[in-house]
Amino acid sequence: MRRGDRELSEAEALDILARAEWGVLATVDLDGWPYAIPMNHALLDGGLILHSAPSGHKLDNLAGEAKVSYCVVTAAEALPLELSTRYESAVVFGRARILAEPGEKAAALRALGLRFAPGHPELVERELAKNFARTAALRIEIERVTGKARR
Repeated sequence: MRRGDRELSEAEALDILARAEWGVLATVDLDGWPYAIPMNHALLDGGLILHSAPSGHKLDNLAGEAKVSYCVVTAAEALPLELSTRYESAVVFGRARILAEPGEKAAALRALGLRFAPGHPELVERELAKNFARTAALRIEIERVTGKARR
């Protein structure tokens, strides 16, 4: 990292990841083209959980290459008089997989639902039952996470 004074510890980077409401998943297709898409996420047992339609560009990419990165930014504030930005960011590097086992998939989707509707488990369970078959759950096994901030 060029600016060592802005580098964060792994624990700080994971904290930013836990607080961020969304991030950008980066994959690569078979022709080597990058593809980045904004997504919601949840942390579960040391991995990053995402959801998706059961088919599409990102899943096609993951079928050919499991290596991904996922980037989040929080506390972003433009500082016009300094020509700069205040921010906190984290980047995850890992391998993504589609969760096929029904129990693991349900637990992942439940964790994601409860992250965004923490006081409404009945709503999460209703949506899980209604949309389970038409929703894919992805898990990124975090191999490395970096963080950077200008506070």
